[in-house]
Amino acid sequence: MIRHTFALPALVACLWMPASPAADTSSLCASVEQAAKVREFYTGPAAAAPFQAAPKIGLPEAIVLSALPADKAIGTPGSAFVEVWKSLQDWDRALTLVLKGGHVFEIFGRVQPGAPSKTSQYYNLEYPAAGLGGHLRPDLIAAIYVVSVPTREGPLRGVSFIDAKGDNAFNVFLLENQQPTAAEVAQFEKTRALVARLPRVCPATP
Repeated sequence: MIRHTFALPALVACLWMPASPAADTSSLCASVEQAAKVREFYTGPAAAAPFQAAPKIGLPEAIVLSALPADKAIGTPGSAFVEVWKSLQDWDRALTLVLKGGHVFEIFGRVQPGAPSKTSQYYNLEYPAAGLGGHLRPDLIAAIYVVSVPTREGPLRGVSFIDAKGDNAFNVFLLENQQPTAAEVAQFEKTRALVARLPRVCPATP
């Protein structure tokens, strides 16, 4: 019997994925009425992460993020993916959070380096012994937000990657429940400063 063995990384890398058209990010930006709704929520006692707040407010997460003041969320277009991802590689520890179909996937470990595929739209991550690996689609990321908000569990600091529909694709956070060190907070602030220098995904909050 002949056995055929397929290497998953090679198989995925060979898939040809058509390039997505450039996203019109105007639909990801809060109107005056939406911004007021978000501000009202965040001035109340129900402190929450934007991905938790969005369904409670009844707005896409991109709208919630765009309505927050700059000290809580700063956004840049998804075209900055590679630059931001490289910044995350400098973090000593990270939690990659994926919300899918009501499930919450948590991957602990450093953010892995990667490189664009030569045959597809994938951004292929290096495979570690443990932790995050895989194949990302930067062309499907419409906005990237550096987030720093209070929650009931304490401060939440990290980066949220948003798709063209305004939904959360995935996140990379500091391990707040393990008391991040001063060095780790400084690494986050360096990423925030990077995004602050990049073009904005939305104009100033109305």
